[in-house]
Amino acid sequence: MFEDLKARLRLHEGVVPHLYLDTLGLVTCGVGHMIPSPDAMNGIAMVRMDGTVAAPEDKIAEWRRVKELQAAMLPKYYEERSMLRMTPAAVDALQDADLAGFHSALSHLLPGFAQFPGPAQEALLDMAFQLGAGGLVSKFPHLTVAAKTCDWQACADQCHRAGIQEWRNTATADLFRRAAEVSNAAA
Repeated sequence: MFEDLKARLRLHEGVVPHLYLDTLGLVTCGVGHMIPSPDAMNGIAMVRMDGTVAAPEDKIAEWRRVKELQAAMLPKYYEERSMLRMTPAAVDALQDADLAGFHSALSHLLPGFAQFPGPAQEALLDMAFQLGAGGLVSKFPHLTVAAKTCDWQACADQCHRAGIQEWRNTATADLFRRAAEVSNAAA
């Protein structure tokens, strides 16, 4: 599902197989997966440095240890201070689950989402991945209205996010423009 989007998210978010603090100081791992609390670690598959499966108490301790570190450092900083890792398969599975969850949430928030052109779905999923599905709707009300009416050019005009790389904003706007072209060609 959405292999191009998965690759772009890996480029935009990075792939970090250990816990780290993002620019907001939120505990994160894998491909930009935010872990809101120590208890949420139960859903994250991790192994110890010797390759054995990490116990729940190990994962909770790791979350608490990383949460006390300085935020927004390079991944190497956290790698040197952490004792648990995700396997590549666990990173892939978590990213797939995240995308499926955002797809489901957007299908509820934006009627007809599943029928939107592929590029529009990808752009909205990228935004939801960064903002959360609820954050996308609440922080971008004009874009939300435009999406509900399938006005992809208006979505391209409204999709600029503060605090991310400009090339990511450009890529998202380009996806909406491609959706407009697809829609116009089908009309």
